[in-house]
Amino acid sequence: MMNRFYKSLIFFLALAMPFTASASGKLGDLDANGVVDVTDVTELLALVLYGSGDADFAVADVDRSGTVDIGDVTLLIGYVLGTLDLPDAEQEFTINDVSFVMVPVEGGTFSMGATAEQGSDGIDRELPVHEVTLSSFYIAQTEVTQALWQAVMGDNPSHFTGDLLPVENVSWNDCQQFVAALNDLTGQKFRLPTEAEWEFAARGGNESEGFKYAGSNNLPTVGWYSYNDSWQLRGTGAYGTHPVATRNPNELMLYDMSGNVHEWCQDWFGNYSTGAQTNPTGPVSGTSRVYRGGSWYFDEWFCRVSFRNGVVPTYRSYGIGLRLALD
Repeated sequence: MMNRFYKSLIFFLALAMPFTASASGKLGDLDANGVVDVTDVTELLALVLYGSGDADFAVADVDRSGTVDIGDVTLLIGYVLGTLDLPDAEQEFTINDVSFVMVPVEGGTFSMGATAEQGSDGIDRELPVHEVTLSSFYIAQTEVTQALWQAVMGDNPSHFTGDLLPVENVSWNDCQQFVAALNDLTGQKFRLPTEAEWEFAARGGNESEGFKYAGSNNLPTVGWYSYNDSWQLRGTGAYGTHPVATRNPNELMLYDMSGNVHEWCQDWFGNYSTGAQTNPTGPVSGTSRVYRGGSWYFDEWFCRVSFRNGVVPTYRSYGIGLRLALD
């Protein structure tokens, strides 16, 4: 009965809706022809009902629920009819054969700082907890790799070397030069995330399950840090940074936001304000820039989603890298 109903609905749409609609990226474009229309609805329905078709999962999961089901069909029909919007799609960029993915983060409101799940680990610099509202943005699925830095800058400043390792030993000032060069190559407006954007994304955005670390309360499943990468392992393959995306992601499918390398943010470091804020960008001036996320050589305390610290923008370390953001 349901099969007949949806087949009839698709037939009606094909007669009544002879237009196509532009989609964000490739989301919903199952036949990969650059538009989202009735043909894509038909293919998605066949995929859901019969398991037929070879559409990419990321394209077919139009409601970004993690499964492909009748909910995706309903949303896609609504989009073709002009009554519903599709979520933003991931964006992939390629520089000199090196690709990276930018993940959409839907805007929302969250409590920033040492919230209840941090227990007694929160400290003064993470207080007061305050309400922050953010507009939607994109953030990189992984830390910037050495391969990407090399593709953009033509060199590799890292101490631990490997194409899939996160770039490190880069100052905040170095990162600004990298971003400027990347924007020249792509025509985009990449940047470092603000501190608030970074924390919202690390917490899982609007999909947050309230974890202490980015994606779990069990840090070894999501992050490289001193417990699984001890200083005592100098001279072994386990000492140092690790290839990105080799631990589990968080709720937004972002990797390594707890551990591996700290990540520079755009903001000057300063005390939190008490009142609610919208799209905060930190103090207007200062002496230190914010870094977040913990790293391979520090323990779990530094890997918490609320941890924050700052250092002068010329500082370089084997444990600090970066992650890109995009409006």
